[in-house]
Amino acid sequence: MKNLLLQAISFYPLKISIVSLNQLIFCLFVLNLAGCVSQEPTPIQITEPIPVTVSQDEGLKNEIVRLEKMIAEKDELIKSQQMRQQSQAQVLREVNKEATRTQVKLHRLATKPSTASAIAEIEVALEHLKQVKISAADQILQIQVQHLVETASISYEKDQYAQAMNHISQAKHLISLITNSDRKRTSIENNSLLVFHAPIKLRAKVNVNLRKEPNTRSPILATLKKGAPLTANAGLGSWLRVQTEGNQGWILSTSLEIEE
Repeated sequence: MKNLLLQAISFYPLKISIVSLNQLIFCLFVLNLAGCVSQEPTPIQITEPIPVTVSQDEGLKNEIVRLEKMIAEKDELIKSQQMRQQSQAQVLREVNKEATRTQVKLHRLATKPSTASAIAEIEVALEHLKQVKISAADQILQIQVQHLVETASISYEKDQYAQAMNHISQAKHLISLITNSDRKRTSIENNSLLVFHAPIKLRAKVNVNLRKEPNTRSPILATLKKGAPLTANAGLGSWLRVQTEGNQGWILSTSLEIEE
């Protein structure tokens, strides 16, 4: 560019100083830079988020429907179980009513001859048990039978035949438990609590745990040493509810023996 300006000056008889020429070149250079800066900037591309596809929405809807169906099935199952429990409770109430009516009828029909015959029958069964080898747990029940027979005899002597028949019926039930071989294979749930007519004095054959409930997973209340005295007041299956000094709990009957 400087050369072009020098050539143009040579055609004109003008006297231009070197300083003026340099200023002119500097102005042209500035104008050229301004033109470069004024160019439009490159636009920035903005990336938009990818929208959720229709297939994902359908999957979520199907999962919600499946969960709602599962909840409805669980509700129906709970209602069915509640109805079954109510039905079983109603049947149990009816059985208890029938047993009560039978017991009342038995008391009304109790007479002197029938009571004497029932006492004699239980005494024969009791003498037969004394000749048979039975377990320690059954020996405890046998003692309870002896108490009931004695109490029934006292009631008979007082002409209280209905009360005597009540004791005899309890003794007959205990004898059936002793002679029933399937009783030992029956679970705790299928047994009923048997409250003893008279407490029985026992002692521990070995060191044994006194538990809160009649099962081996129940918390231990205390540990009784061998020979420790205790009193049994009820039974449930192969477990006995016993009373010790300050504690009451459950112990397996196989760990106890009759106190002489």
